[in-house]
Parts: sequence; C-alpha cells; structure tokens
Amino acid sequence: MSISRLQACLSLVLLAACNRYEHFNVAGYEQASFDNEADVLFVIDNSPSMSEETASLALNFSVFINTLTSTDEGAEQVTETLSDAVGNYVDYTQQRGRFLDYNLAITTTSVDYSGGDTDGIDPGEAGTFLGDPTVVTKGDPDVNDLFTANLLCDAAYWSTSSVPSDPAYECGTDPQGVITQEFLDCTCGFNEWDNAAGSGQEEPLEAALMALCRSVDDPPEVCFNELSPFQESQTLLNDGFYREKGTVVVVVVSDEGDNSRRLSQGDDEPDVYLEAFQDFSKPVKFVAIGPQWDGSSVSCVDTSVPTWSVERVETLANGSGGYYSSISDENCEPADFADELRKLGDLLQNLLTAFQLQSIPDITTITVYVDGEEIDRADPLDPEADITDSDQEYDNGWSYDSSRNAVVFWGDAIPGYNANVRIYYRPLAGKPRELPF
Repeated sequence: MSISRLQACLSLVLLAACNRYEHFNVAGYEQASFDNEADVLFVIDNSPSMSEETASLALNFSVFINTLTSTDEGAEQVTETLSDAVGNYVDYTQQRGRFLDYNLAITTTSVDYSGGDTDGIDPGEAGTFLGDPTVVTKGDPDVNDLFTANLLCDAAYWSTSSVPSDPAYECGTDPQGVITQEFLDCTCGFNEWDNAAGSGQEEPLEAALMALCRSVDDPPEVCFNELSPFQESQTLLNDGFYREKGTVVVVVVSDEGDNSRRLSQGDDEPDVYLEAFQDFSKPVKFVAIGPQWDGSSVSCVDTSVPTWSVERVETLANGSGGYYSSISDENCEPADFADELRKLGDLLQNLLTAFQLQSIPDITTITVYVDGEEIDRADPLDPEADITDSDQEYDNGWSYDSSRNAVVFWGDAIPGYNANVRIYYRPLAGKPRELPF
C-alpha cells in the first residue's frame, strides 16, 4: 500500500472516533472540525445618531434569544436517562438552535479612545468588552436581561433630549415597547445622563479584530500592527469569550460605514481584514446591519456616508459567509429588529446544517456520508425558479451552495447532534488530490 493510501486509511480511522457535536469536513486528506459552539460579538455604533436603533435592538433581543434557547432561557438539556436522550434528540431535530452553545459579548465601533471618559482605554473602546458580566453564556440565567442591560447601560449613548419620559413607569415592569428615562434609571441606575458619546470615526472592522486579539492567549502577528492600540500585556483582556472550536460571528450594527485605520480612504476592498481574520484558528463570519444602500448609493442617512465605506462592510460580510442588511426600511424608519434578530438566529442555526468547504470543489465529485451511510443529493423543490442556489429550497438530502462554498443538509438528511459527517471532494484549484476511496 502506498504512503498516501496509508495516510488516507489512517485519516478515516481517526474520523470514526469523532467527539459529540463534532463534525468533519475532509478535503482530500485535509480535515476541518465543526461543532455547535458560536462566539457572537456585537459591535455597536455608540454615536448619538444611534439611539433609536439601539433601543429597537434591545426591545427585540428576546426574539434572538428565544431562537437559541429552550422555553426556559439558558436551560441546559437533561441527559440522565435513555428516555431523556431520545427526547432531546427529537427536540433537537425539531428546533436545532436550542443546542447551540453560545457566548455573547459587546464592544463598540470606537477604536480611537482619545475622546472617552478617561485618557486610557475604557470598556467598549478599542475592542474591549463592556458590561457585567462581559461575556454572557447560554448557561447563564436570564440571558436576555443580562445582555440587554449590557447593551443599554454600557454600550449605548443616551441623552435626556433623545429619550422620552414616563413618570408613571414602575421599576421592574415591561417597558411597553418604548425605552424611557425612568426605565433606564431603574435598569442602569443612571445618575448623570450626558455621558461621552463614541468616536465619530467608526471602525467596526478594526474593533472586531482588536476584540479577537484581546480574546486569545497567543494573538497572531497581525494584532501587533503599529496603527492599532494593542500590546502583549492586553492578551486575554477579553478572557472567556473565544473558544478553540466552533465559529465566531461578528454582528456590526451602525448607521455609518467603516473607516478602519488599516484601509485607505476610498478603499472599498477589505482584503487586509479578510486576511487578518483568517489568522485565527477558526472561521469568522460577519453580519452587518448598516446604512441602506443599493450597490451604488447610500440613502436614509443624516450625514454624508461614502459609498466605499459601506461597500467594504458588505464585501466582508458576504465574503465571510454572512450577510448585509439595512438598518432602515424603505420609508427611512428604523428597521424591524425583530426580523433582523430572527435572521441572525437562523444564520447561527445554519452553522449546524451548512458545512463550509476548504476549497472550491468539482461539484460532480462531492460525496457525503453521515454515520457511514451515503447521503443522496437533494432535489430542488422548484427547479424552474429563476433564483440562485442560495435561495433555492430542497427536499431531503444535501445541496451545494456556491455563495457560501458549503454543503447544506435538508429535511431528514440533517445530521443528528451526535452524528459523524464526512464530505469528500476533489478541489478545482491546485494539484488534484487522490480521493481516499
């Protein structure tokens, strides 16, 4: 047997011993692991123009949490008996998001900290996390309340002139769809209202990069760029967020574009940041909720927002397997954040159904196995529809989504949470590998 054949056989033996929640995607003899961990970072624009959007985000955040948790928020599944395990499996196939193991954290778009409350880096600046606790996890009780308090009390900019008053409000009651001064007083214990606004130089891409640099114990060299406020002593300043496995999902919420310092003014290609995030040990996906734009012009904004600053954010989002969405509707009113947060929940659920490949495949060579059984390619529900493969829906089996370079599972073929998934294919680029079967 040749060495290459022996390596292939050994790799298949190793694959058979995969851990719970762990899935493998094999490209030739390469393999990348997938599991149910998602580290979700919100990068919030904390400038004065964002008060309405931040309030809507907070008021609707429970929609997102309800997508990812059981009826009791933060509750873990009981697996003491075989009956529990069977019940959990049925629940999982019906509501896959419940088994996502997530971390939530917040930073702001402010990387320039010179105008902050102090001369140094305050919480939320230059990629530092804010709130208490700074990292909210699925196992925490009252996940929604914890995250909402971090968002409203520490990430947002408020002033008495922009927030309505309701003297009849009683602490501990529902805000009834409106964030009021009295609700914030009760929730946050505000004594003084006119706090320092965030930097007018919004840098969401740099802020996200700095946040990850401060989250790992061995930051890649790209973190130490002379333009960026990061030093070795700040390693693990954001401890408890970044885990070895899974996916990082960065959610940028801003009514501006990006002016990150590693890119020149007018540069609409974020390649330097795409490459920077690839230096981390696991995939980083971007979701951007930003200014309304049609690919050529920006609308529904109070200030002049350069098209290139929006295009670079959209390019990064689409290029990383995420998406770009508008922060306002067609009437220039704040978008329905219930819908936006539901879409974000769907994206996270798709981490368990869409397996991104390492290389562009020859589609005719893709072969998929779940627990040793070959899975057929799915048939489109509407093969005559003039839509892209990412918008098409399928029956049972797998499909290939070229926009994400991913194999997507559908219907009865969606792997169980304890499944062993193997995907073989021949890459189009480079020297073709010999398939290990």
